[in-house]
Amino acid sequence: MANAAAPKASSAKASSSSPLKRKNPSRAADQQPNKKQKGASGPKKSSDGARFKPKPTRDAAPAPRQKLSRQEQKEAKREKHAKLKKNFNVIQDVVQLWEALRPKNTSQQEKEQLVTKIMSKVEGKVLELAGHHTASRVIQFCAKHGTPAQRTALTSQLRAAMVPLSKTKYGKHLVCKLINMAKKEEVPGMVAQFKGQMAELLRHPHAADVLVDLYDVAPTSLRNAMCAEFYGKEFVLFDGVQTLGSSVTSLKQLLAGVAGAKRRSVFQHMTRALQPVMEKALLHPPMVHRLLRDFFECAPAMSIEDATDTLSASGTDVLKMVHTHDGAAVACMLFAYGSARDRKRLLKAMKGYVRETATNEWGHAVVCMALSVVDDTPLLNKCIISELKAMLPELVEDQYGHRVLLQLLSPYNRRYLPPAIMEMLQPPQRTITGSTGKMVTDLEGDEDELHGLGSNQEGGDEEGDELFVKPKGSAAKDKGKNGKRKQQQQGEAEEDDAGPRPKPKGKAGKGDEDEEEDEGEEAAPQGPRVLGLSKKDPLLRRKELLGGGGSSLAHALTQLCASQAASQLRSPVACNVVVEVARGGEAGLLEELCSEGVAEVQQAVAELAARTEESEEGPSSDEAGPGPRVDHVLLHWYGSRALRRYILLSGDETSTQCAVRGVELLWKTALHGKCKRWVGTHADKVLAALLHCGSDTVKQAAAKELRPLVKGKSLEAWSAALTQQHPHHAAATGGAADAKAASAPSRSGKSAVQAQAATPAAAQSGKQIQAGAGGNAKTPSAAPAAKTPSAAVTAKKQGAASAKRQGTPAATPGQKKPKKA
Repeated sequence: MANAAAPKASSAKASSSSPLKRKNPSRAADQQPNKKQKGASGPKKSSDGARFKPKPTRDAAPAPRQKLSRQEQKEAKREKHAKLKKNFNVIQDVVQLWEALRPKNTSQQEKEQLVTKIMSKVEGKVLELAGHHTASRVIQFCAKHGTPAQRTALTSQLRAAMVPLSKTKYGKHLVCKLINMAKKEEVPGMVAQFKGQMAELLRHPHAADVLVDLYDVAPTSLRNAMCAEFYGKEFVLFDGVQTLGSSVTSLKQLLAGVAGAKRRSVFQHMTRALQPVMEKALLHPPMVHRLLRDFFECAPAMSIEDATDTLSASGTDVLKMVHTHDGAAVACMLFAYGSARDRKRLLKAMKGYVRETATNEWGHAVVCMALSVVDDTPLLNKCIISELKAMLPELVEDQYGHRVLLQLLSPYNRRYLPPAIMEMLQPPQRTITGSTGKMVTDLEGDEDELHGLGSNQEGGDEEGDELFVKPKGSAAKDKGKNGKRKQQQQGEAEEDDAGPRPKPKGKAGKGDEDEEEDEGEEAAPQGPRVLGLSKKDPLLRRKELLGGGGSSLAHALTQLCASQAASQLRSPVACNVVVEVARGGEAGLLEELCSEGVAEVQQAVAELAARTEESEEGPSSDEAGPGPRVDHVLLHWYGSRALRRYILLSGDETSTQCAVRGVELLWKTALHGKCKRWVGTHADKVLAALLHCGSDTVKQAAAKELRPLVKGKSLEAWSAALTQQHPHHAAATGGAADAKAASAPSRSGKSAVQAQAATPAAAQSGKQIQAGAGGNAKTPSAAPAAKTPSAAVTAKKQGAASAKRQGTPAATPGQKKPKKA
């Protein structure tokens, strides 16, 4: 054992006696000449000298650190931040004053004193503090609770730096506060600070929020000037739009009568300015909504196709536009001009937001548009119809949501859709000829001027020509997004010609779902093609959406109307839904899908009209007792007019025998032998409508019973006065069939309005039976266009002359219209 331990001891001594062996070789080589020089002058240092410091032993304890109190730690941290951060002490001081200013119970006098102290501390440093998270909030409170003089002082210090502050994360809130607190006469000065930089700020995520508030407070003339910066640099330099005032409200008015070269320049400038906005999906500012609507209404079809593809790929950001008039119009045009893949993207983005969209003032038009043009009905049922069924009771009673149901029951009916919504649902048709988009059929102007948009004219704008005509040798530039999309469309078109692609079994292949094959994809850009032309028959689409089973929308709607007929007929909006359901929908579609449900609704309406006045009581509760009495449905303002329209629609061209059977049931159950009780009351309009219904049996029986009861005038004059529609309303709306024919595009790509403009309407003679107040008019199919001014004036004069000859008003005297809910 001793011999074995000896070598270990000797090896340890050798290692300790030669410490140079552990040195870095390179370092030893560098220090070798110094050793020789020092050795010549004096003795060598030992290996254990100062050059190598001994390692501390493990038993040596570290020096004890003095423990600081909490207050001392805060002071140390404060001193450290004061050395590193600028204006740290000022911020800490004003924050303490701000904490006393924030409580709601602070008096106004104390607030003024605190604001004065804060303003004295930040004097000359407002611009530096505006970008700080906390200091920016403090200055916002000063602008809100300060005096007008203090607010003016803040504005003067920040006026020159508003544009840079708008691009910062926290400074933008201070700029927005100053804009909202500014007086009316101060707004033009603030708009002038942003002049010439609208396009740059609108594509910035933070600055776009500032432009939202600036656009809201600006008057019409300044709004036009702000939007005109996207039309070209000359509009910025010379104020070409602001001088026109509020007379010009859209790009279409501005370009009226402008040469083709100027139009090309405007569209090119708009494309370059709006492309980053669309790619970043900054779609919430109202100014973007207006600019996009102007672009979609005036730009060539080729540019609209590219913009539609970009916007549809932004996902749920498109829904940021549907709450405004211009934004909803753009969303409707996206559905109208988009391909099958674009529409699929939009529908997937709407999933989960159908309730908010369908009940919005303008958003419901987007839902109506989706239900009218999308051919993929299974996807519609999954994304939209399923959510509509879940909110059906609320939807029927909603002021705007009920129009979605009426679009399925009676599409494009101007009785239910106001002119603004009807215009959004009927965007102009856009056609592309060839792959270069040289011929644009959707622009206003002469034919030579339209064809000149795609050619290099003398004196034309060279930059503007690049928007439509690509120079030779520029094919390599198309290898980006647009080139890939066109190649994909060509490939899909070849596959459509060869036959449908077999679907793989199991899981789908790799890639995005939007890249899958769509059955309704548009053809490749070879030859003339119409943007967004739907291939499915509208009647078949509505039939698939309403459904016919027990879990269908048609079944749920009929059951709801049958159970809630008493309250819905007295509702100003739900009564329209009950009338359309009771008559079986347009062309009897609902009766074909759910005949038993329609029969139940007709029976419920007849039984409701057969009730006595004593049985009509309002809702009651155990605590409050019986509720207030309600008017009989035949005497109610909305109920009586709904029944009159229900009876008159039985003789409409779009109705079937289902509506006739409903009127016969109503006559037999509620009115036969009881006309004497209702003559002379507000139910006269319902009795008079029986003389114009679609059942000859009811006509004869009602005339026989009413003739001895009507005194002082003929039965025909009495019924005509009570069933006559307002002349202006009749000329503006027309029949439901006319509205549908005018809105639905034909297979050839021309709408009925265009065909009617090409071929004059033939005059037809005969008696025209019009619906009552709020009812559909039974007009000939070849009636003049609704938008023709001469037709409206002629109808108004004829209506006035007819009322003068009859000597009776259209409505029953003495009946007052209730206030709107």
